[in-house]
Amino acid sequence: MGDISRIKAALREEFPGWSILHTDRHRWWATRGPKPGEQVNNGESALDADTPEELRRLLLRVNDT
Repeated sequence: MGDISRIKAALREEFPGWSILHTDRHRWWATRGPKPGEQVNNGESALDADTPEELRRLLLRVNDT
């Protein structure tokens, strides 16, 4: 579990504003949502992947747009 916590912390640091989750089905998720008083975020607000590396690639793509 230590590796998962370390990976989640690294992804959160690299992608502030995103919540990083690892499920009991071994899926990786990144979610972001509107803050109080804001409209729904432009672009994607939820991403899922099989690996943390794949999730990182998706986050890089979304953050570049």
